[in-house]
Parts: sequence; C-alpha cells; structure tokens
Amino acid sequence: MELLQLRYFQVVATNQHITQSAAQLHVSQPAISTVITRLENELGAPLFERSGRTIVLNQYGKSFLSHVNKILLEIDNAKKEISDLSQNEDKSITLSVTSPQFIQGIDSFMINNPEIRWRQSVKKLPEITQMLENGTIDLCITSPPVVGNDIETIILLKDRFVLAVHPDHPLAKEKSVSLSEVAHERFIALHNGLPFREQTDLLFAQMGLTPNIVMECDHYLRREFLKNNAGVTLASRSAQFRHLYDSKIVYVPLNDVESTRDIALSRLKGKYITRASREFCNFLQDYYSSIGLNDE
Repeated sequence: MELLQLRYFQVVATNQHITQSAAQLHVSQPAISTVITRLENELGAPLFERSGRTIVLNQYGKSFLSHVNKILLEIDNAKKEISDLSQNEDKSITLSVTSPQFIQGIDSFMINNPEIRWRQSVKKLPEITQMLENGTIDLCITSPPVVGNDIETIILLKDRFVLAVHPDHPLAKEKSVSLSEVAHERFIALHNGLPFREQTDLLFAQMGLTPNIVMECDHYLRREFLKNNAGVTLASRSAQFRHLYDSKIVYVPLNDVESTRDIALSRLKGKYITRASREFCNFLQDYYSSIGLNDE
C-alpha cells in the first residue's frame, strides 16, 4: 500500500466523484479508477458503491477513511514539525470560512507578516467540517461552530442580532424593538442557503414568525438597498464595528431575542499547528476581543 494511493483515496472519498477528483489531482480519470481498484483488491473489500461517475463511500470505505485521515495527518504533522525544527519554517496558512466577512480587518496581520502565504476558501459548513476532519485545512472560522469529538473550537464572539435600518426610517428613533413587532416590515434578506440567512430563518421560526421578505439578494445588494432605505434587515451587532454597511445605518437592539450568532475558530485536534498559524490564532482572539461585544 503506497502513500499516493492513500492520498488519492482521501480526495475521492471527500469528493465522491471521479471526474472532480481527477481534475483536483491533475490526473486522468482512468488513473484514479486504477488506483482505487488496486486499493480495494489489496484490502479485499469494496470501498464505494458506484453509480456512473458518482461513487459513495460504503461502510468499509468510511471505516478505512477514518484510518487514512489519521495516517496522512501524522505524516503532514511530521513534515511541518521537522520544518519548524530545522528553521525552514512553513509560513503558510490554509483557512476556510463560511463568510468572508469573518476575516474582514485581518489586513494588519497580513501587513505585519508579509512572508506568510495564504490559501483561503469560502465553503458551506458541511464542506468545511469534512476538510477539517481530513486535515486539508489548518483552521476555519464559522458560524455556527463546527462540532465534533476531534475538533477543538474557540468562540471568538457571541454576536447579538439587531435590526439594521436607514437613519430616515421611523424605527431608527427607537431604543429597542421586538422582532414580533417588526416582522411585517419590508425585509431585505440574503439568498437562501447562505449561513446568515439560515440563522435568521431559524430565529423567526423559533418565535413562530413569518417575516415579510420583499427582496432576496447577495451581501452587496443588501448593503445598497439598505443604504437607499428600501427596507430593513437583520444584522449582527459587530456589523457596525466591521463596517459592513454605510456608516449612517442605525442598529436597533432586539429586546425579545436572546440567541446569539456565535463566530468560532476551529482546528483539528492532534494536527500540528505551525508558528504562523499559532500567531494568527492569537491575533484573531485579540481582534475579536477588541470588538468588546461579548459582555453586552
């Protein structure tokens, strides 16, 4: 059994698609199929259920993947630790986030550490969870947090939900409002499937409310519609600190909402963390602490 076989298997097991895996590995589809077949022959059991070019891990494959992840993780750990010890330090950070807004403001860290190479992606939570478990990323920043026995998570910020309105909107004069009182307002919402939209939908559902959504759009258009007083939107309290909207936008507290939007930093337990990643983790904790909203 060769290391290359294990790495190919891990990619195929993650993607569960031959064509996509071949493109990612920069090899031909027959080469992928040959490697997987040899591996199955050596193990004496099928690892996938096949349907055309789509393949799904079976019980043997899932069991084997858990061991492969550990093996490849230890090999990668050894490489990084030896690199650190030999002073040929790995100055790269592989980071994935559920929203690019979570890394808004890290430019000062990048300026002070110009030697660090970044590999950053925006993914949905299930994809990030799998990438973290596979050891293909060093860190992730998500909301909601990644959950798992092998995952170490630090809550960076317990962000409160607020109503964001144009300064000319009548609600801008209120010290606080209840979500139940404003559900009929013209709401500007993000597209379905985006993490923040899922969290706000859950918020309304938990209170038995149906919001009057008149517009579904991306982050940029939501900002523009709000700037032009075309409606109201739910936002997080830190949006003001992170300058996500026009500086004149008013953030009105919700007096009947106790839930918070938890922004979390996670990594895989047992995965070697380079000095660059450790310093970035410390920076993130200091950065989010400086927002000063956790105690509100």
